[in-house]
Amino acid sequence: MSYPGEYNNHNVNNPNDTFCYCTFAGLYDQVNLKRAFGWSLTQTQAFMVGVVDNPSTYGVDSQVVPELKRLHTDIVALSENGAKYQTGDPYPQPFSRIVNPAAASKNESYLLLDKTTYGGFPYWCSFDLLGRFLSIIGPAPQNATNYNFYLPLAMMYGNWRRKIAPHPPPPNAYSCVWAEETGKQSHFQLGASLGGYAMPQQRGGLWARILKQARFDILRDERLDAVGITAWSSTLKSRTSNNINFGNCAETYPLAHVLRDRKPHEEVYGLAVTLSNDHRNRYTHPQALRSLMRPCLNCQRVIGLWGGKVENFFTDDMLEDRPTTSSGMQSPTSVGPNPRAPGSKINLPAHKRPSPGNSTDTAGPTPKRAKGMQSPASVGPNPKASVLRITLPARLKRPSPGDNTDTAEPTPKRAKGPSHLGKGKGKTQ
Repeated sequence: MSYPGEYNNHNVNNPNDTFCYCTFAGLYDQVNLKRAFGWSLTQTQAFMVGVVDNPSTYGVDSQVVPELKRLHTDIVALSENGAKYQTGDPYPQPFSRIVNPAAASKNESYLLLDKTTYGGFPYWCSFDLLGRFLSIIGPAPQNATNYNFYLPLAMMYGNWRRKIAPHPPPPNAYSCVWAEETGKQSHFQLGASLGGYAMPQQRGGLWARILKQARFDILRDERLDAVGITAWSSTLKSRTSNNINFGNCAETYPLAHVLRDRKPHEEVYGLAVTLSNDHRNRYTHPQALRSLMRPCLNCQRVIGLWGGKVENFFTDDMLEDRPTTSSGMQSPTSVGPNPRAPGSKINLPAHKRPSPGNSTDTAGPTPKRAKGMQSPASVGPNPKASVLRITLPARLKRPSPGDNTDTAEPTPKRAKGPSHLGKGKGKTQ
């Protein structure tokens, strides 16, 4: 099975070739993630069929094949024009649902969720089902890093998801969380933020409430209960001044699968991206860097309660001094437009950025800043800064991919400090 121009182009003898020419271990040696980002719906569907029909060809573990087949069936059914997408109700959407037998009551939602369990968690949306499919095909390649694997993978996943069910308007935020352990290939999980559902004309708010509660229930455990966290307890606000609920974000499934019950020797990392309309056809590294989003305060709290390190969910390419406010902060993985301030174009110089909290001038020239942004070296607190300030340690710059097609990708210098790359996961071999 092959796709013209996409497969069999990874040169294993070329040290500059990156794992963007790989996919899910074995299979990821055959797919260029950056090119796959722009695949058509037909190519995407053919890829999934090939994996399900010929798993051994791609090195897929035989133990996950039954789950992959069920996932593929559900994804197709919940894709646009699929049987479950249409169903018998007048509200086509990529959510598995049934008409509520008690819908005649004004206090009952017209629709109810129809859930299926995968990996110990309930699923009902094609977006998250696709994330699960891509996550269990295999572990990450050896020496996978943010730049050469996880970032292109998250971007590809987001663009594929928008093609399988483009209506109603889908979520624009996607996350990848992975666990690293010395001497082992990392496992990861992809997820999307809540979005893409259609509201019934009558009692539509009840349907939305069901979805939001179900998303929170994925996260809910005794640690969240102990501190009083519920689906509705967040005070975080969206740009439209609506509350951003716990469970709304793209990190929901990834954190639940990877962080909550991680093994003692695993270190967990993550990233989130937001996709705009200009991301539809071609992957570029600078554009991908501009898509990176920090975890919102809700996610940071869950990460902390589950024993994770919040700094592992930040990268050196995020604008750590981006203005935020405690009363109106946008969740980086919430539904809606890109929360970056209008006009806040980010210049990506080839030199190393100063590490967070470093006010010296030794790290190179200062990048140009968008109007209104405060320099991290300026005197005095930022009056717009969030009430939660995190001092991040200096971290190693992650190596950029050696993809000759992306000439704008800088080769970051390394900074002193702790990093998972120092554990052998991102070193050049």
